[in-house]
Amino acid sequence: MQMGNKLTNEAEAELKRSIENLHRLRIAHTGWKDILDEVDDLIDYAPSLNEPGGLMIVGESGAGKSTLLETIRDRYPVPELREDCTLVPCPIISIPSRPTIKSVGQATLLALGDPLWNVKGQYVSEFKERIACLTKGCESRALLFDEANHFVDGRRSDSLSQISDWLKELSNACKIPFIMCGLPRSEAILNFNVQLHRRFNATMELSLIDNSSENVSLTTFNKVVKAISAHDPILSRSGLLDGDVTSRLFVASDGRIGLLVKLLGTALKIAVRRDQIVIDTSAFERAFQRSIWRGAVGKLNPFNPEFKVRRLNKPGEPYAGTTMDPATRGKKS
Repeated sequence: MQMGNKLTNEAEAELKRSIENLHRLRIAHTGWKDILDEVDDLIDYAPSLNEPGGLMIVGESGAGKSTLLETIRDRYPVPELREDCTLVPCPIISIPSRPTIKSVGQATLLALGDPLWNVKGQYVSEFKERIACLTKGCESRALLFDEANHFVDGRRSDSLSQISDWLKELSNACKIPFIMCGLPRSEAILNFNVQLHRRFNATMELSLIDNSSENVSLTTFNKVVKAISAHDPILSRSGLLDGDVTSRLFVASDGRIGLLVKLLGTALKIAVRRDQIVIDTSAFERAFQRSIWRGAVGKLNPFNPEFKVRRLNKPGEPYAGTTMDPATRGKKS
């Protein structure tokens, strides 16, 4: 496999494919399925409702929010190729940092395939009607907004009020569901317009951590680990389903699938480049320090023998102050 300390080109290419396959995996855990069911109902029943609905999905960084939106998009594929128009059933709009009505409008036009989305001299007042016209022509079923927390990050209340009003008016014009996804603080955008808030169902949270029962969380996490490990021979040989290893993986990733995949990918690279057939404890320890927390030295590292298994949510630790902490986390929908 190796020539000295360096992988052969063939081995390096195989490792790259393994990492890419790992990151492409979509694991449908219970919370994931609940959200998809809610989205399906929202989209399927929208044509028969007088008022378009909406759904806010929140989760901490690494929970898999962007991947969830991609899954929703892929559940409503383009039904056919048309010469007269481009069909875009569920476009994903990435909200830019410090968004304005203009930048959000342009991002939406871009997602809908408008070739003139950034032409200079356009009137912002026309964006709403253009977007509504395009959603109809593209036969869009819903608009999916990613990074919704950008709406509220560092914004004054007056600018929040303006953009929430515009979103409400855009919802009226498009008459299709709006699905927003972001960090937990994203909910604040709904609080600046009563009519907009009224159209959104109860916020749903994407998380494997359930404060009411950590055992339930670990059981679900174990299923996720099992599904992931089945896709790679080294992972399947590495004892990831051993109770102690699974608990440490849970703590290391804080139950977030995105961070779990990141950790496993880094550990896999370290093991392969060491010419190991399994990922051992030292590889996991190094991988956690490289991919998640550089300060994880000695007993602060979940894979160190001196580590006492607990959440890493103390001040200065990677999961300090998240809304998943029992003291700060809101009610889960």
